[in-house]
Amino acid sequence: MRLKFSMSLRMRVYLVLGLLMLVTVGGGTFMLWYGTGLQNFFSGIFERQVAAMDAAMRLESSLAAQRGFLTYYSLNFDPIWLARLSDQQASFEKEIIRVRPFVDNDEARAMLNHIEGEFIRLTFEREKVVALLDEGKRDLATPLHAAARKRFDALIVSCELFLDTLRHDLERDRAEGLWRMRLVNGMATAFLPFTLILGMILALVLSRQLLGPIRRLAQGEDDLVGADEVAALENRVHTLVERAVQARSKLEKSQTALEATERLATVGKMAAGVAHSIRNPLTSVKMRLFSLQRSLELSENQREDFEVISHEIKHLDGIIQNFLEYARPLKLSLKRISPSDVTDAAAHLLGPRLEAQGVQLEVARDGALQPILIDPEQLKEVLVNLVSNAMEAMHGPGRIVVEESEGFMEPMGRVAIVSLSDTGPGVPEQERERVFEPFHTTKEEGTGLGLPIARRIVREHGGSLTLTQAKGGGAKFTLTIPFDNKKQGGARWQ
Repeated sequence: MRLKFSMSLRMRVYLVLGLLMLVTVGGGTFMLWYGTGLQNFFSGIFERQVAAMDAAMRLESSLAAQRGFLTYYSLNFDPIWLARLSDQQASFEKEIIRVRPFVDNDEARAMLNHIEGEFIRLTFEREKVVALLDEGKRDLATPLHAAARKRFDALIVSCELFLDTLRHDLERDRAEGLWRMRLVNGMATAFLPFTLILGMILALVLSRQLLGPIRRLAQGEDDLVGADEVAALENRVHTLVERAVQARSKLEKSQTALEATERLATVGKMAAGVAHSIRNPLTSVKMRLFSLQRSLELSENQREDFEVISHEIKHLDGIIQNFLEYARPLKLSLKRISPSDVTDAAAHLLGPRLEAQGVQLEVARDGALQPILIDPEQLKEVLVNLVSNAMEAMHGPGRIVVEESEGFMEPMGRVAIVSLSDTGPGVPEQERERVFEPFHTTKEEGTGLGLPIARRIVREHGGSLTLTQAKGGGAKFTLTIPFDNKKQGGARWQ
């Protein structure tokens, strides 16, 4: 006896729809989950590796900045060279402490320990050279000085090798990320044919067993038994299409985010390389300029040329510093302090500049704001930046008003509000949000990173920084910080 298994139309449609939804939603969910993990992987590379290379380059720059000080001292016995050498040595020791947390493999850790040990020996040899020179024993100091120079040159090479090790680690992590991206693309490619086959099966079932009866009904047949099932199936198909569109949209967004993250990692690597290539020559040029300025008799025109060159070098160094500061992960050091104290500190710091330009700074408050958990140094940097921008916008005498108040704002709740208005020309409405974009600037010598860094600091406090038009037509920046700021998960509390 043969058993005949029969499946109803509803069950066949439900089966195909279920498989299609499972493949589409399940595949999309897996891709999103895997893509989020990959995005976090690339973000970790960007934050950790760029910070490590930045610290290593500052370590090398600090060592390179020590070149020549002992030689200059042996020529004229000017104690200023020893003072500068001592400052740079202290800076080098701080950079070793700063770079150590980013070293996460035995090879790099061994290289850093070697650099530290050699630097201690170099410091001891320099001290012996200075002692012999002070005793007038130049014939004994000369060979020891030559040995110290050889050790210094070897240390420079060791720092370069240490930096190359960090670059290799970054390249290795980048290769792993690209492999993961290729895996995602391969799985997505495998899902598409299966989804297409299920869609064709569904189209065949609908065409033969659903659209045919509907067409016959439209031609005048009176059997309407399946009308309710058709309506239910229509609803389910619409739902499936909507979910498929949403899944595709999410997949496209995930792919775009992955590509953007890879570009960020590449930009981070390029930024580190550019900073490394520029900073060392800048340091050497600054030292040579300083030495020449002290040793040469310059005319007035030559002195002006020296000042212009020094100003441009300082501007280049500022661009590099702002770029690295924007790329470096921000860490807050929180203290319970009144924002009014930060405002007063910024006003005191800028007092001489305000007076020299003829700008009047007014602070309007009913009373000091209540103490809250903030990083006073970071917020002072924000206020100094805003006041400096206002002064540059006014191009001369003017008036800046800082207003402090407390209020309530959703979703932050109770907030401290500090607004800063100037009498400058203001910012056009279409440009007000663009000023917070990195590298967007209207200044001839601007870097375009001041306001993005300021907004980033305020957001790390859980607040907001906005730009509107002041009553007199100038610019008005409003800084809002919640009293209950729960955002600083990685901040240091003091």
